[in-house]
Amino acid sequence: MPRRMTSRIQDRKREIYNLLLEKGELPTSEIARITGLTHSQAFYALRLLSRDGKVEEIRRGKVAYWRAIKEG
Repeated sequence: MPRRMTSRIQDRKREIYNLLLEKGELPTSEIARITGLTHSQAFYALRLLSRDGKVEEIRRGKVAYWRAIKEG
């Protein structure tokens, strides 16, 4: 993990969070496909969002699905 939060990472987090708000629950691979990120880039941003309390991970077997936690 990078030691500081770059604007690129902030942009990715924002894009993924908004995508999840719009589409609902999605697997990591679908998030990566829609955003054009690699699986690793998408997963990293999702982990940061999870740590921030903005998304939650739902495990279904080996597949991780993600859901936005609405603010407010």
